[in-house]
Amino acid sequence: MPTVTSTNGCTIWYDTLGDGPPVVMLYGIGGNSRRWWSEFPELLAKRYCLVMLDNRGTGFSDKPETGWAMSDMTADVRAVVDDLGLASFHLLGCSLGTVIARQYVREHGGAQLRSLSLLCPPNGTAATPEDLQTALFWDRTKPLLDSARATWPIIHPGEWAAANDGVLVAEFEETMRDPTPARTIQFQYEAAGAAPDPNPSLHEHDWPVLVLHGTADRLVPPENARTLAAAVPRAQLAWLEGASHNFWQHTPARSAEAVLAFLDSAEARLAGR
Repeated sequence: MPTVTSTNGCTIWYDTLGDGPPVVMLYGIGGNSRRWWSEFPELLAKRYCLVMLDNRGTGFSDKPETGWAMSDMTADVRAVVDDLGLASFHLLGCSLGTVIARQYVREHGGAQLRSLSLLCPPNGTAATPEDLQTALFWDRTKPLLDSARATWPIIHPGEWAAANDGVLVAEFEETMRDPTPARTIQFQYEAAGAAPDPNPSLHEHDWPVLVLHGTADRLVPPENARTLAAAVPRAQLAWLEGASHNFWQHTPARSAEAVLAFLDSAEARLAGR
């Protein structure tokens, strides 16, 4: 699969899926591009070419042992875009990926963007300390599966998590074949916290913006979507009723339907110019 060298010699891995206008997809904290699972990207790839990269520190990309800045993560995105020679593209991120996406616009401009999709975007309202600690900073003295199980009712609806325990265990075992180091999560968290507010940069452009959020999100509370949509008045705010944080996993069809409707409307807008 393709790789490209970014800042500090860090190798970034990426893959493409489907045909059509390109959609660059950025995953959230600690995860790699396989954490989109299969159904959600496969539905999007019926009409779009997905460019899915592994953030530095995750997956098949290099895993540096020292920290990095947000500018390194946006440079990773730029390196992939340049490697593919993309003249224009839709940019989509989930959770931390939405922070990287907005910072990409701040640092590298938005002239190439066709649209911006922000799925469960953090925007200043934190989870409870207990939920944040449980979801991101596992107790490494406990069995890893126990720590993983504790996160599932936070990032998925509780009833869904209980009914799909076997699926989640299998996915956990898959991630353990190439685990994300604990230091990566700390580095990502610190880089996002140190970065300046990226939202004002979005006003410099007129491409459409989608803010898509689950109403039952515990890791990034729904208030984040409301404040972000208020800060970016042209943003389209859409809700997935009853969905939690990782909604592309537990409700992939509804998630893809919402994203595809937005991407299609953005394409129609461009065609009408």
